[in-house]
Amino acid sequence: MLFCIFLLPLPMYKLFWLVRSTKTTGTFYFTGHGNLGSVLGVSTYPVIWFLSERDTVYFNGNVNVPLKPDEKVSVRYQSADPSDAKMNTFSCIWGDTMAYELGPLLIFIIIFCHPDLVPRKSRILIGSKPLLKFLEN
Repeated sequence: MLFCIFLLPLPMYKLFWLVRSTKTTGTFYFTGHGNLGSVLGVSTYPVIWFLSERDTVYFNGNVNVPLKPDEKVSVRYQSADPSDAKMNTFSCIWGDTMAYELGPLLIFIIIFCHPDLVPRKSRILIGSKPLLKFLEN
């Protein structure tokens, strides 16, 4: 149950975004350059444009995606907010969600798989003080 409470909101939000999104074709416009920090060096990202109704929308793609000039790219966006566009690839749509989910998922796995942290077959009592209490059977 705790797993569902803490780890399902982000994928559910992304699924909702994906279901309500509109698919179109964008065009690679130029390569932008950003500075991720002096240690990592300069990063590059594609700037992509597409038409939404009668407007032209420009957005930055994911870092270090190799595209050729004027290459066509599949794009997903929200009709109400076209600036929230993403390239229609698995890593571009789900990458941030997976990155945000990985930390809490690893913590849950460590806590519930390590026998000294949570006794086997114990019940979890959720309350105000303490927030979590493990009751052994």
